[in-house]
Amino acid sequence: MREAFGRSVISGVKTLLLLPFIAIHRHRRAVITSLNIVAPVAAVFALVFTVQFWSGMTFALAVEYDGETLGYISDEAVYDNAANMATDRVINTDNSFEVKRVPKLTIAVVSKSDILDESAVCDKILESSGDSITEGSGLYIDGKFEGAAQSRSGLDTLLDSLLQGYCSGKGSERAEFVQNVDIVDGLYPVSSVTSIEDMRARLTEQTVVDKYYKIVKGDSPLLIAAKTDMSLAELRALNKDFDKKIFPDVEVLIQKAQPYLRVQVVRTVEYKETIDYKTVTIHDEKQYIGYSRVRKNGVEGQRRVKAEITMVDGIEQSRKILDTKVTKKPIDKEVVVGAKKINKTVSAAGDGISTGRFVWPLPSCRRISSPYGYRWGRNHDGIDISGNGVYGKPVVSADGGRVVEVNHGWGGGFGKYIIVDHGGGYRTVYAHLSSINVSTWQKVSQGQLIGRAGSTGYSTG
Repeated sequence: MREAFGRSVISGVKTLLLLPFIAIHRHRRAVITSLNIVAPVAAVFALVFTVQFWSGMTFALAVEYDGETLGYISDEAVYDNAANMATDRVINTDNSFEVKRVPKLTIAVVSKSDILDESAVCDKILESSGDSITEGSGLYIDGKFEGAAQSRSGLDTLLDSLLQGYCSGKGSERAEFVQNVDIVDGLYPVSSVTSIEDMRARLTEQTVVDKYYKIVKGDSPLLIAAKTDMSLAELRALNKDFDKKIFPDVEVLIQKAQPYLRVQVVRTVEYKETIDYKTVTIHDEKQYIGYSRVRKNGVEGQRRVKAEITMVDGIEQSRKILDTKVTKKPIDKEVVVGAKKINKTVSAAGDGISTGRFVWPLPSCRRISSPYGYRWGRNHDGIDISGNGVYGKPVVSADGGRVVEVNHGWGGGFGKYIIVDHGGGYRTVYAHLSSINVSTWQKVSQGQLIGRAGSTGYSTG
């Protein structure tokens, strides 16, 4: 080696490079023996490394979208589902947002940890879209996307305020939405993000407006229910004192305005309720039929009620009675009525005693064909009682008194009529009679026959 470097540097370098080969040649037996031992061991290590490497790898599809690689998926169905998710997240009012349904797919071998699921691919699609993307919380009602907000807490506060708006704050109550409401956090296009106030306006917007039915002559509660395809309970819930409003031209509410997002409240309440008294009828054989007198006034009772009330949008839907306790029993009303039959041919002698109360003058008919009040451009100062088969039926004195006037002619349009003075400034007139059974200054009792119904004079009602 010294000699080589002594001759020249190049000669020394050549000799140095040849030394390994000279050594192997001189000791070739030892080298071959070593290789027989080392080579199998190296092969085993190589095999183990290869198996470990490929056990963490798998075949996948590389997704290229608008010239950009989104990532790797296990199969095409993952992309299709992700595309649907991306479309559902966008409020596509102008149809400007569209996800490519056929992206460029190529086979690749990747690590299993690099495989994306549907949600991740959906986010990638939205990130690569032309719209800017932001983290947000989406509101879904019955599975339909309504919009996104930047703050989940803002949505929670909004929804809670809508529920509390229907709560009374008294007693035990729970409020919940009628529809299924979900909040989903994720990536949303900025165009689908709205303010909390705009979201409130959307959720409280009335999707159904008030509707009314105008009552016509001949309507009854049951008939109105049939005409409007509603139950009596629904009509009564929408209209306070519904049964007392059945008059022509009166409008009743048949459909209440309701918001887009509806609220149900179940409330447990306690309240006092009156108990109606019964009316007991006592027949008096000494008084004529048509006579009536209250002997004892009835008194309503009272009970304490515990009930569970279900309300939707502030309208009661059902009421379940949980418990009742009577705190005051009702007292029956006692009414004395005449049971003595009226003589059909002659009038009995009356006592002329006024009771201060009036009975119905035509016992066989209670139909008012024309009420008291303004009619045909002038005031109608009485009531017309008329109906099929009324002609010739008994007319009785509404109370005891004295007959002060009898007319058997035209009577200024009244036809045959009778006037009875009951004292105390009260007089009753019985007009349009077919016949008269009393005479002037005769005393009559309450319920006594005084004439028969007819249509004499100027009779229209």
